[in-house]
Amino acid sequence: MNYNYSDLSPTQFEHLVILLCYEIFGMGAETFSDGPDGGRDSRFEGLAQLYPSTNRPWDGLTVIQAKHTISYNNKFNDPDFFNPISDSATITTEAKKIKKLIDSDGINNYIIFSNRKLPANANEKIKNYLCEETGLAKESIGLMGIEAMGNYFKRFPHIADAVDLNPYDVPLNIQPDDLADIIISIKDALPNIKKKNIEPNLERTDFIKKNKLNNLTNSYAQAILKKMGDFYEIEDFLSMPENEVYQQKYAETAEELHAKICIYKHDTHLFDQVIENTIDLIINRDNDCKRNKILTRTMIYYMYYKCDIGENNVA
Repeated sequence: MNYNYSDLSPTQFEHLVILLCYEIFGMGAETFSDGPDGGRDSRFEGLAQLYPSTNRPWDGLTVIQAKHTISYNNKFNDPDFFNPISDSATITTEAKKIKKLIDSDGINNYIIFSNRKLPANANEKIKNYLCEETGLAKESIGLMGIEAMGNYFKRFPHIADAVDLNPYDVPLNIQPDDLADIIISIKDALPNIKKKNIEPNLERTDFIKKNKLNNLTNSYAQAILKKMGDFYEIEDFLSMPENEVYQQKYAETAEELHAKICIYKHDTHLFDQVIENTIDLIINRDNDCKRNKILTRTMIYYMYYKCDIGENNVA
């Protein structure tokens, strides 16, 4: 049962974690719920069934955290997750919460699940840090990365049936590498493109009809139209013979996005939200796109306006 955890939603990831906790702690593991600090955690009180081992299982009140990320190949020792000198790093903020929980609830154990890789040196450093900052014994702190979760899921293969995850019922899966290359290249070329007197040459089906077909609201359509000047510059860049490589990347990216959006979108979805989810995923999964948020948004708007994504009136 090897999930690509990054393609799951946070709720689906929490569902997986709870089913695993039923096995390693017991059926008393609670469903994840909002806490007073705005975070979401689960709890188990009593003697664990087999964690961290059947010989020396945890006892008492255990707080369970699930930290999901949609990014690929992340690790526990990434600076945004563990950085002792950063107040905003995930582990730093968790240490503060643990201290409060010790004072208010008297917790005995703490474990954090995340769809990140857990190198051995990071495991030791993070446990030592949490031990020093919270007062919890080192043996009462657990870190569970994708390697350990994978091993547990092999031991408990029935979870695959119990979790009932439809492979098509996952968030839109986007690989933004090619789009990032296009965006960076357009950004570099923009100073020269802006000097040109560009004639509008954007062929498409009727914009109003397309919006009705895709269930795009008028207010969002107006936001797209405000980018028309930028669309002409993108069109000029992609039409240059020397940019044939980027033309191909654009065509492949647009085709892939369109196909996946067709699967993801239901009749009840506003296309406003489909576009926003697409932009958010791209920005969160690629640092070049994140550093060029405005241009990334413009590119997705351009794809929609050009009828490269979204339903079209073919006739």
